[in-house]
Amino acid sequence: MASSYRGTSLSASTYFTDYTSTIGTAIERPTLKTRMQDFKEFLASTNDQGQFLIFGKNALDLFLHIMYILVMWVILALVLVGFMAVFYVVIDWNYPTLQGADSILQTPGLSFRPQPDSMSTVIRFVKGDTTTYAHYLDHTEAYLRYYENENQQGENYIDCSSVRERRKDNFDKVCRFDVTALGADCVKQQNFGFDDGQPCILLKLNKIFNWMPEEYTRNDTIPSEIRDSWSQWSITVNCEGENAADKENIGQLFYFPAEGFHFKYFPYLNQQGYRSPLVFVRFDEPRPGTLIMVSCKAYAKNIVHNTIALAGQVHFELLVD
Repeated sequence: MASSYRGTSLSASTYFTDYTSTIGTAIERPTLKTRMQDFKEFLASTNDQGQFLIFGKNALDLFLHIMYILVMWVILALVLVGFMAVFYVVIDWNYPTLQGADSILQTPGLSFRPQPDSMSTVIRFVKGDTTTYAHYLDHTEAYLRYYENENQQGENYIDCSSVRERRKDNFDKVCRFDVTALGADCVKQQNFGFDDGQPCILLKLNKIFNWMPEEYTRNDTIPSEIRDSWSQWSITVNCEGENAADKENIGQLFYFPAEGFHFKYFPYLNQQGYRSPLVFVRFDEPRPGTLIMVSCKAYAKNIVHNTIALAGQVHFELLVD
């Protein structure tokens, strides 16, 4: 009798012989006993020369391998110690190192509050509608709370109310910033002017390590923007509309304190408890329903204004509905 297997005529005896030979060539799996025996030989065994082996290595190779690992770990530890020494011993964490002529650390910038949304610079609200500006009030109040008297107590604070020009000593201590210098119109009790559509915007000069403002002298050309409000021992602040239409719609502005940021609060040396001086600018009559582009600049002899990098200035928009 014949049978067809894969298209070829084979006899029955040939077919069963091939099948039996296939079964006989199947791969046999090692047993647990065989595996344990192999593992014991890996841990400790002898080679053809009678040498005792541990982990497949003779005593010399094993010693050299261990020494290699130890040397690598010692080198890595020394590299780590070297980096730690650079970061924690050589580098002074209280003194920034990038202070070249082109460094942004040469000119302070301005920032403003309230700014509860870091992704937007628009201050928009409806006059008299508290729900539209409650978040602005909370943000301003929370920031001013940092300047309350109980938060400016201790041996590191000194009273600088009698300083009229520059501080000449005690730079390791900080001057208390009296929030009453911000005037009586821009206060929490009056909701910082938002109720009456006369918002008070808080301005702060960014901290630059060891930066000292330079005063204008009578021989210098005082910028026309601050000629009528300039104070020799203060960094004068001036806000205005960016475009002709903005200048027309912005209305009259008032500053508290009027002279700006006094020199006595500088330099900043990372003193414990340091408080940056503040200035409130009140928009007395901004045109309702009009988006006003506002640019505020700080003026001192060594402050350079750069619109692109926002050096020495800050930009925001104001819309009172």
